[in-house]
Amino acid sequence: MNHFDNAKILVPYDFSQFSLPAVETAMKIASKNENITVLHVVEPVPLYGYSADNGIELGGGGFGMPNAGLAAEIDGDHQQRALKMLQAEFNDDAHHGLNYETVVNEPAHGITDFAQQNGFDLIVLPSHGRTGITRLLIGSTAERVVRLAHCPVLVLRD
Repeated sequence: MNHFDNAKILVPYDFSQFSLPAVETAMKIASKNENITVLHVVEPVPLYGYSADNGIELGGGGFGMPNAGLAAEIDGDHQQRALKMLQAEFNDDAHHGLNYETVVNEPAHGITDFAQQNGFDLIVLPSHGRTGITRLLIGSTAERVVRLAHCPVLVLRD
């Protein structure tokens, strides 16, 4: 028996080559697939001409308020398509019982907020292994998840 028997495990999944080993590792850790949720975070559609800190940007090129309703509709559509893609990706006997969810958010906050709101005991995620200037400019989602998470995080290196 391991520490994470019957624990709720969250596995963020971005459809990259690095994500599948995280799901497989979670399946080895968990006592059953039903304890694992595979989560895809859909990044929100940007509202051009809108600045979160100041409202409408003067130089944004937009006239009037951006259409937030349309952005939410697009986000919802992306969320539904991602859910269908997750279910299709793991449509075999080995992955039977896994749970699938999608949320719209920035990746690190989407992962950690979902984990906390749903009482997960462990997050298993891959590290894409960015280095140098790319890592400095883009940042590391895995590092941010480790900092923000309320529960243990297992980061897998390739």
